[in-house]
Amino acid sequence: MDEKKQQPPPPEPTPSDPPPDYETAALEHNTQGLPIRTKQPGHSLPPPQPQQARRPPPPPGALLDLPILKYMRTHRVILASASPRRRTLLAQLGLPNLEIRPSTKPEDLSKVELGPYEYVSATATQKALDVYAALISEAATAQSSSAGSEHAAEQEDERRRRSKDPDLVIAADTVIVTREGQILEKPVSEASHARMLRHLRDTRAHRVLTAVCCVAPRPDARHPGYSAATHVEETRVLFARELDGLPDDVIDAYVRTREGVDKAGGYGVQGLGGALLIEKVDGAVDNVVGLPVRKCLQLCEKVVFRQNEESDGEEGEEE
Repeated sequence: MDEKKQQPPPPEPTPSDPPPDYETAALEHNTQGLPIRTKQPGHSLPPPQPQQARRPPPPPGALLDLPILKYMRTHRVILASASPRRRTLLAQLGLPNLEIRPSTKPEDLSKVELGPYEYVSATATQKALDVYAALISEAATAQSSSAGSEHAAEQEDERRRRSKDPDLVIAADTVIVTREGQILEKPVSEASHARMLRHLRDTRAHRVLTAVCCVAPRPDARHPGYSAATHVEETRVLFARELDGLPDDVIDAYVRTREGVDKAGGYGVQGLGGALLIEKVDGAVDNVVGLPVRKCLQLCEKVVFRQNEESDGEEGEEE
């Protein structure tokens, strides 16, 4: 009599509960597999020592001894962007106390008339100058209204901060350019998000353009009173193919995570998008995240320390 083949056990159902948060998971990992010290006969355990609260270590970038970073740590620097990814990239350089002031001016420049490079460059420049002008106006108003007034300590600190002109404003804008030259920004709905990612997959390659504009006041007050420089960085991104693990159901599942809703092109290279969607990145990865940090620091140096140097054409132009 032939022996019956054993059937494999049925697959376990996918858990419906959300995964634990990182802090809980870390605590669970730290308590698994660790030896537990027990009391031995005839011996007493030493009394527990009081634990002192430890400050979190500074980011490695805080140890960078660079003139422009020293300047930025001791002056009023404004990031004219609401992007948490741009703020994180700059915080890694030891700049955790940047002021965040997004531009409120509508981004209504013509993509057709300007083209990808001019559009993203003009948009970043518009953001930077809009925020710079607003802060200058606020400083003048705060200075004129401070005479003869009394303020509480916190209000006085805020008034002093607002009455000081900005020392440096950084703005950026990121767009995706398809193989056909179409400019993609953030998806507006779940359906458009899925269509956008399928198009990027089916056409394989696209370009990511990030424009950075830095503005700083001129000590000599020469017209127009500030120095500005802009640079556009390009990175080529290759999406995976449908037959290589990126069918429609994977794209639909990624869309439902909502990771890419606030990102140009609808994906995040630093998260699940980089793991599931992208096959290759040719160029600066931080440019795809939203800020080419090295180029940004070069522009900061230019408008702060080298205002009278002529632009080389690649880094934009001085206003």
